[in-house]
Amino acid sequence: MDTVFANYTVTDIIIAAVVIFVLLSLWSVIKKFLKKDKSSSYAQQVECNCGWKGQVSKHAGRCPKCNAPIGDQRAKFS
Repeated sequence: MDTVFANYTVTDIIIAAVVIFVLLSLWSVIKKFLKKDKSSSYAQQVECNCGWKGQVSKHAGRCPKCNAPIGDQRAKFS
């Protein structure tokens, strides 16, 4: 085997690179599972009388199924 650096061979470097790649991949998968959903300051979870559930705007929320006003409705309409 060819010594690349100090007492490390090419095989040692390849094994270390594979281990680092696997650890980084596992870390990214773990982060996806532990990540919390950020709630938007502009949207809210609501349920309409027609049965639709989902997110609508806090300012002018309307049901996409029946167009009924739902949510906080903070916008001022004249």
